[in-house]
Parts: sequence; C-alpha cells; structure tokens
Amino acid sequence: MANAATITPELSWKKWKQFKNLTISARPSTINQLTEIKATAIVNSSLSGFLSFIQDVNNTPIWLASVKNSEIIKKTSATEQIFTINFSSIWPLKPRYLQLNSRYWQNSDLSVEIELKDDLSINIENLNATRIRLFKGHWLIIPKLSKNKQKQLLIEYTVIADNGGDIPKWLADQLALKSILKSMKKMSVLLPQPKWQEQSVAGINELGL
Repeated sequence: MANAATITPELSWKKWKQFKNLTISARPSTINQLTEIKATAIVNSSLSGFLSFIQDVNNTPIWLASVKNSEIIKKTSATEQIFTINFSSIWPLKPRYLQLNSRYWQNSDLSVEIELKDDLSINIENLNATRIRLFKGHWLIIPKLSKNKQKQLLIEYTVIADNGGDIPKWLADQLALKSILKSMKKMSVLLPQPKWQEQSVAGINELGL
C-alpha cells in the first residue's frame, strides 16, 4: 500500500518592515530553499487606476526599483500579455531580466487578481543578462472605501523568485526585500495621481458604482 502524500505546512510570516500603510514580510519557501516575500499596502486608488498603472510598461521603470526598461512582446487578450523587464546591474548582481506571462481577472466580490508566470512560449534570450526564475508572482487587489467614502485598495503582492548567480542567500534576500520596499513606496505615491485615477478599464466593476 502506497504511503499517503504528506503536505508540508506553510510557515508563519515574519514581519521585516512596517509603516503606516505598508508592511513587508517574509517566510521560508518549500521551493528550492528560496524565500517568499509578501508586501501589503493600502493605497487611494480605483481598480481601473491600479490596472492601468501596473500594465503600462513605460511606467514600469518609474516605480519598479532598478528597472531599465520593460516591453510587451505579445498581447494574448485584453486581460493577458507576455512582457519582459530588464534590470540594471546592482553590485554584486549582474544585469537581470524577466520574461513573464501576466493574466488578470475580477472575482465576484470585485477583488482583482493578477497571476504572473515565467513565459516559456517565446524564446527571447538576453545574452548580456541572467534570467530571473519566477516561481510565484501574485497580486490580490481588494477594493474598499475609506471613512470619507474615498476609493481605496488593499494591495497584496507575494513573490518567490531565484535571481541566479552565486551570491549568498542572505544577501539576495536583503536585496529583494529592499527592492520590493522601495517599489511599493513609489507605487503608493504615484498611483493616486489623476493620470491613473482618470483611467477606466473595460470589464472592471468598481466598488460603489
């Protein structure tokens, strides 16, 4: 008789940094001894504003830490696309890049989820950079109203990735944590601006509308 499969319980999150509306946490992952990182933030924004912000590849180098450029390779549908992100060299890391498939959907409770996966369908190799392997990339965006009825979002981003290279794990983790902290801070400042809040995304229902 075969032994029943055992499920390794997930470990608790350990808080790394906390500010008024932003928390960065981490915990060991069961994948390749990597670290899972979670960022949680409350930001004044509509759902359409967030999706417009996050999908604009020209905007990516402005808010995402250490990014040189980002480019859409293929638009599969209105809610799915394949894109690349090229990162600058940061000591002791060499230049890095991501090639991802991004797909979003809206749930019945109006929350929006974005799933990020390594894209293997198109072979675009960057010979001058090391490819980051993404094992998990997930956004959960929950709409809510502030006390004064202003649109807000509870944003939760979780990621497990392998930057490659031979740097110590503790250093790779610190660089990743600091990068996500810097990026989320920048997003919190830029996202509420009218440029994004005046946008609407077809098929997205807003809370209270």
